[in-house]
Amino acid sequence: MPEMIIPFIAGISLIVFVLIYIQKRRQRIQTIFATENATTTLPHTHEWELYYNALAPSQRIRVCLVELNIPYKGHNIGMESDPRDTIPTRIMKELPNHQLPMLLHNGRALYNSREQMKYLIAQQAANGQMIPAAADEKSRLEEWLSKTSSLDEDRFQLEPGNEIFTIALPLWAAVLEQVSYRRMIKTFWFNRFTRKPIRANAIRTLKLLSVLENPKLNDAFETAKETIEAQLDEIEYSLMKHEGPWITGETFTQIDIETMALLDRLHLITMLADLLNSNRPNLRSYWEKLQSRPSYKKAIISQRRPDIKAARLRILAVRASNKAFDELLRVNH
Repeated sequence: MPEMIIPFIAGISLIVFVLIYIQKRRQRIQTIFATENATTTLPHTHEWELYYNALAPSQRIRVCLVELNIPYKGHNIGMESDPRDTIPTRIMKELPNHQLPMLLHNGRALYNSREQMKYLIAQQAANGQMIPAAADEKSRLEEWLSKTSSLDEDRFQLEPGNEIFTIALPLWAAVLEQVSYRRMIKTFWFNRFTRKPIRANAIRTLKLLSVLENPKLNDAFETAKETIEAQLDEIEYSLMKHEGPWITGETFTQIDIETMALLDRLHLITMLADLLNSNRPNLRSYWEKLQSRPSYKKAIISQRRPDIKAARLRILAVRASNKAFDELLRVNH
């Protein structure tokens, strides 16, 4: 077995080198925060089409589409799939740095899930969906929106504003542990959407206990945990002060979609129950309301991948057998 590891590592290293070289030669000079491509119409068959994956940004935009009752054609770009089978070459070229999700409206591309949600809500403004009517609630919504980062989880960077990616490192490590060497090499070679993660310092050679063993990852994880706890405390206070049922008051808004994706991710990494039991009764009731929404069931639960479910069980098992790892995932009481 050891004699197989060195050739495997050498093979992976060579692939990474080649992919980085190709990426640098072919990368288009585009910003991933562009909200609309005003000059190009891409191939499409429906008014709304969405290219997405399993990460939180894709979850947010799927929930938003369901909440607004907007029918769309979905293109699920799974880790194990070959995008050449589902994505036209011209569309592939329009993805800046292979950023997902990409939303098409009549063939015009929009990027970044938060900007996509704003665009969708604006399109439905005449119906008043997800737009507060009361002036004080509108003001609270604007205040909350000003706090959200423009970053998306597909950045694969340990940086402020990207806490939802950092806190999910154990989950993705548990997913990668399920992948065979042969499948991993094949996936990285054919699926360009998985090439970006392997080049990111955050998850190179990541295994489930890497966050515990790597000081850089450990510090980033602890910082993200503190930041998220502060966010949840602020949500708890808002729910108590404005008497909900939603964060800004009576209206379910974009901020509630943001929080839905965050709480679902915390649930998957087995941290949510502890967080809800830490003097956050309003947040606990709020989470129950989120889970009962059709959008949560349709856009998140029904699209949960088997390997994600297995990864959660793996995290639970390691927590039960490794005291230090269990403590890492506990909240800062």
